[in-house]
Amino acid sequence: MKKNILTTLAAVAAASMTVSSAIAAEATVGVDFSSAYVFRGVTLNDGFVAQPSLEVSGLPIDIGVWGNMDLEDMDGALEGGQFSEIDIYGSYAIPVEGVDASIGYTEYTYPNGGVADREVGLTIGAPEGTPASPYLSLYYGLDGAIDSSFYGEFGIGQEVELEEGLTLGLGALIGYLSPDEGTDGFSHYQLSASLAYDFITASFAYIDTVDSDVLGDAYDVEFVGTLGLSYGF
Repeated sequence: MKKNILTTLAAVAAASMTVSSAIAAEATVGVDFSSAYVFRGVTLNDGFVAQPSLEVSGLPIDIGVWGNMDLEDMDGALEGGQFSEIDIYGSYAIPVEGVDASIGYTEYTYPNGGVADREVGLTIGAPEGTPASPYLSLYYGLDGAIDSSFYGEFGIGQEVELEEGLTLGLGALIGYLSPDEGTDGFSHYQLSASLAYDFITASFAYIDTVDSDVLGDAYDVEFVGTLGLSYGF
């Protein structure tokens, strides 16, 4: 199974590079090494993970693939060295004057078993260069464990060039969750900081609950450190 997954990712990467060369699209390949895998406040692995990604932009829609490989198991529930998740997504920039807006679709797949989760989303943000760069993202689940669930996120972020080639990024967000079954409410908030130089980014995030009843036992990790490598062509 692991060999088939890696073969598929390699095939997608090769096809994307061919497409980007043929029609002058841009592709970015990267990998993040994180101390834990936390998604929307939920701890999916409290051990080290590697998260490779590939995105192609400049087409009528942006497309990408993202994966999570567990480098450590999680209390014996997840086996280290295997992909626990591979996501395929696409987004389309809506031509609206005065804002950056896009709609998207994501399919979350789980190589070790489980029904795929499917989700649509809408993101509206301030134009590039706006101080604090506020944005609002809204997501609705179409299938799987997130079927009929709603998640919303409001965030801000700012980048400051400390010196040539070295950029400091600061961000904050708050999430709201309305699951098909369970407690509605503000789920968590996150504060983050990053330093980026050339193709290397080091980041740190602090995550805490707003209403502990919303995430319940799914919240476990407060601090996540990440080292990211990326290359565009």
